[in-house]
Amino acid sequence: MKRLCFWLLLCAQCWAQGIPGMESGLRKEFPGPDRHWALLVGVSEYKELPERQWLSSCATDAADIGKFLTSARGGSFPQDHVKLLTDKQATTQNVRLGMDSLIKRIEPGDVVWVFFACHGKVERYGAGEVAYLLMYDSNPEFLNATALPMDEVRRYVDVNLRQALQIIFVTDACHAGALGAAPDPNVRVGSMADQLITVGDRNGVLNIMACRRDESAVEDPFLGGHGVLTYAILRALNGYGDSHEQVVRAQDVLEYVGRTVPRLTDQMQHPRHSTNYLDEFPMAYLKHPAPALRLPDPRSNVLEAGNRSQDQGGRAGATLRVVGGPENSEFYLVHGQEQRTVGRVLSAANTLVLENLAPGDYDLVQELGGKVTRWNIQLTAGPHSFNVRAGGLD
Repeated sequence: MKRLCFWLLLCAQCWAQGIPGMESGLRKEFPGPDRHWALLVGVSEYKELPERQWLSSCATDAADIGKFLTSARGGSFPQDHVKLLTDKQATTQNVRLGMDSLIKRIEPGDVVWVFFACHGKVERYGAGEVAYLLMYDSNPEFLNATALPMDEVRRYVDVNLRQALQIIFVTDACHAGALGAAPDPNVRVGSMADQLITVGDRNGVLNIMACRRDESAVEDPFLGGHGVLTYAILRALNGYGDSHEQVVRAQDVLEYVGRTVPRLTDQMQHPRHSTNYLDEFPMAYLKHPAPALRLPDPRSNVLEAGNRSQDQGGRAGATLRVVGGPENSEFYLVHGQEQRTVGRVLSAANTLVLENLAPGDYDLVQELGGKVTRWNIQLTAGPHSFNVRAGGLD
């Protein structure tokens, strides 16, 4: 089933700010549980939509993220610091009240997660376009009055939560064009991906998006009732990907999600991310017990074959760092029939990183302003650095 939903994960922490590839070592001290907060929103049912347009996994996704965060493995968030709004509770007003309360309660140094799983829609409004997140009571005929505009979310991240220096911002969304009245075939509107990529466009933000433009996010009932992106993130946080000293870093989550989601969707969904983050940012502690979540193995082992370098016939893996990319350019790595996102460049200081790659022949693809540039590169075991300005491996 195609999932037309929005999944926003915002993890903010004022302990350090850096860029991918910083050789800082894994930090050991972080704010205690009393400095952790969360607003979790999941909308599967909609008051103003027919049941055939409801979603199947959004409420479950939000609830399971809450279970993870309140577990010792996820950081032991206090129960009274976690606000969970699902279905009928997730009205536009309640979500705004939840966000307002969160903004007023956090202090520099706190950790904050904000999670949305719901429908998203882009439509013409006056002379421009507006992207919206649909809450339980949103009316698709009157979105400007009843839904949550993306500009409001952008303001929360870039202005109201600016005291949070390190932000992880994840969106699972695509253009839900079938909602409400039939669209005018003579009017072309942008995609949710185009709108989402502008949120958190500043230093200290890792912005992860579910898919590229013209792709759909997918729900799969065989994956524990989760959307594919949420399933992959929860699996990564519970140690199914890589970890370092029993700690799952932001980089580990990115790599697991980047290679697993395309495989689980037969290459129909490719997550994207922009990057200005510390790659060793900790997101889970595997020494603690896991919460009780439904995260079944995929129906075919082929889907996750080769997820770690040690699965590649015992060969050591390669690490690729991409430097010197132009601002707002995006990079993908193509190997055979598979594509993986390397990342989106926000500034010249960015270093994009992929670890645990199987040695072999790859195409590195850059997209910028509609122009596509491709380089063929050979990766052997060990570290590699590709300089975009020079057009080759250092």
